[in-house]
Amino acid sequence: MLGIKTKIKRCIAHCISATWASPKKKTIDELAFNKKYKLSIPTYEKSGQIVHPDILIQEGTPKYVLAFTPYPNTNDKFENPSIAVSDNGLHFHEEKESLNPLVPAPEKDHNDDPDLTFHNGTYQILYLETVRPDYQNLMLLTSKDRSNWNKEVLHHEALNGKKDGFMLSPALVYSENDCFLFAVKKDLSYGNSLFAIKGTGLKSLDFENKLRLNLNGISEKYQPWHVDVFKCGKDGYVMLLCMVTPYSNKKKEYTLFVGTSKNLIDWNFKKTPVLTNAYRSSGFVKDGVLYIYFSSNVYADVWKTGLYKTSL
Repeated sequence: MLGIKTKIKRCIAHCISATWASPKKKTIDELAFNKKYKLSIPTYEKSGQIVHPDILIQEGTPKYVLAFTPYPNTNDKFENPSIAVSDNGLHFHEEKESLNPLVPAPEKDHNDDPDLTFHNGTYQILYLETVRPDYQNLMLLTSKDRSNWNKEVLHHEALNGKKDGFMLSPALVYSENDCFLFAVKKDLSYGNSLFAIKGTGLKSLDFENKLRLNLNGISEKYQPWHVDVFKCGKDGYVMLLCMVTPYSNKKKEYTLFVGTSKNLIDWNFKKTPVLTNAYRSSGFVKDGVLYIYFSSNVYADVWKTGLYKTSL
């Protein structure tokens, strides 16, 4: 039985999310700009609450594939990589009954932070197997058909009793000759930092040598939290960087900044945030329009997923 305080908090969360619009249109092209639309994402434990959306737009059918982790009422034991598909980017469904979750939870602690790419005919999902204070694994799932997935450890990091993992929110992107992995280093003492590594391929990522990134326009009021990077046009890239107030703040505020780059090293960010209360975001650019899929902790322990359309 739920306590009265929990019932009140979840009622408030429902009222807040009700202010988001429903996507009654048939396509994303018909949606209004600069407006939050609430999405319904099916989860294997039936809550519909997710925390880490990562969208992939592709040719053919289904056109949209969404990787995510359920997070029912902020319970991370259900935070296991899952996927849903859509023909219009608005209405998602499980592609195959009982397909999710793609992997079970580890024996202790939890999985988190999936990132979906499609490269050379193969779907790739990176996610974290976080087993504190022992170790954290960067895991790789691969599939040709989105139904049968192979799992392997891409990188292992011993934590040696530390409460922090070695990374948050891995985000993989391919350039013409290399692949880059962006992530956030969580640091409770000195604050989080964004970093990137690269390799000629996924299996050759150089975890020992971090690249120096130039982040122009980022506010010092926040620190990095979750990140996604994707291609835009022939030779451009977009970064969606969710920032959070420092750990010393009692009340956490999450804010989304958008940056662009030609070389994945030098980034220019819009000085004003695109969204507030955006915990993790993913997206794509179509005809100069940026479509952002984001998760929000709307109130207390309740999570909702939204879609936001804006000019790049």
